[in-house]
Amino acid sequence: MSIATPSGPNPLSDAWSWLNSLQPRGIRLGLERVTAALERLGNPHHRLRTVTIAGTNGKGSTSAFLASIVHAAGYRVGLYTSPHLASVTERIKIGTERIHADDFTRWAARLREVIEGGEGAAGEGGDDAEPIPLTFFEALTVMAIGYFVERDVDLAVLEVGLGGRLDATSVVDPLAAVITPIGLDHTHLLGDSLEAICAEKAGIMKPGATLVTNVDPDLFHEVLGPRAFALRCPIHRQGVDYLYQWLPEGFRYRGWLHRVGPVRLGLRGVHQGMNAALACAAAETLTSHGFAIKAVHLAEGLLRARHPGRLERRPPIVDDEGEEWPALLLDAAHNPMGAHILKGHVRAFLPERPRILVFGVNPDKDVERMLAELLPEVDGVVLTQAAANPVPAWEPYIAIASRLHHRVTFASESAEALALGRHYAGPDGGMLVTGSIYLLGEIWPTLPTGYLSHHLRD
Repeated sequence: MSIATPSGPNPLSDAWSWLNSLQPRGIRLGLERVTAALERLGNPHHRLRTVTIAGTNGKGSTSAFLASIVHAAGYRVGLYTSPHLASVTERIKIGTERIHADDFTRWAARLREVIEGGEGAAGEGGDDAEPIPLTFFEALTVMAIGYFVERDVDLAVLEVGLGGRLDATSVVDPLAAVITPIGLDHTHLLGDSLEAICAEKAGIMKPGATLVTNVDPDLFHEVLGPRAFALRCPIHRQGVDYLYQWLPEGFRYRGWLHRVGPVRLGLRGVHQGMNAALACAAAETLTSHGFAIKAVHLAEGLLRARHPGRLERRPPIVDDEGEEWPALLLDAAHNPMGAHILKGHVRAFLPERPRILVFGVNPDKDVERMLAELLPEVDGVVLTQAAANPVPAWEPYIAIASRLHHRVTFASESAEALALGRHYAGPDGGMLVTGSIYLLGEIWPTLPTGYLSHHLRD
């Protein structure tokens, strides 16, 4: 779904309006539509070398680490992630540069013409082609693939949107299939057990692709291992083929080719060690495909990796009007597993008290489990929502929060929630904003420039 919409004269406006017109189609898993659209574009995915990354948590950070490593090795690497924080162009990058607005607009126009049956989309015999009803995510995926091939990238790192087997990104045959830890999320679409969800994620594996994973050993032996064996996929597992450590002086990695560290990571949090190690292992597998990736590239890539909205700490500031703002911690935790990880970092990253939680979550999430993780760490909570994902009825959420905490407030708009959180925290306290990347994306542009200047210096 969308987060921020361009306003005023902007070359993205027409493209954005068209993409958002696809939103009512929602989530429709399956590869038929994407395959048909790519075929009309000349099957660019057949000319693209890729690594696909799936999982419940950590796949975005792992993607960022891997792309940064390959970039550090001197290769032209594309990175496709979702969702975005403030601009849709964040989803498609080459190296450290986002797709330019002109290129984004041009590709959106080209794809629209092709899938709506216009010029260039004719079938055999010159007959008009039938329209292809792509979803929002499918359209962006096709645009990213086309753009990466046009720009002649050496490798594209593709973060799966949802699931794996039927996700639009699964249209490619990757060199490596990377699977991060599995948790219960999107159960209405992927299944209500870890095994069922893992089986969907396993669908990104294709014959001969290397499986790189840090999933729970039981899930590996029950689901991923048999699938990899059937497809003759080489396997690299955490704890078996590679190891990592957190030491006082930094992160250390030992793989089957390289040893790295101790080094500092570009992404904050002890949990990022798992993601960094997984990315290093994935990078090592690329050497069998002709990529010259050395230990120094691993270290540099880990240090330079960036992925906004993950444990983003901002110190207290005084804004341009002389108003005091509390310390701020923003994190994109959006499910119980993510909330559990965040809980372990709150006191270290936001020691200020009182500590106020500003919480907005997508309607399909397990709100009770998320709040059960976070509320013991805060002195009050302001429940809210992002305009892109409104909650149908707030009474159940308020009731859940009230059972877990005595100080609960509700604000129907994120701007009001931020103002309330700031008021309750006071200048000496702290605000924790989390629950959804959509909430972060809505709040991010409204923050005082003092917060954002700290972001630019990080």
